[in-house]
Amino acid sequence: MAANVIIKSDERRRQEAALLRQFGGGSRNNSPRENREYAEEINARMNEVKREVGIRI
Repeated sequence: MAANVIIKSDERRRQEAALLRQFGGGSRNNSPRENREYAEEINARMNEVKREVGIRI
């Protein structure tokens, strides 16, 4: 059985880590994995908005 693997760029990892730091590491009610997944989703949506309004990523 093949696993779904997402290869992230170093820049994407830095953006997600910075986002987590800005929010104090995420919610204490969530596991670290959940907080990383939330940061990944927020970062992806932020990049979409930046592209739509013409801000360089």
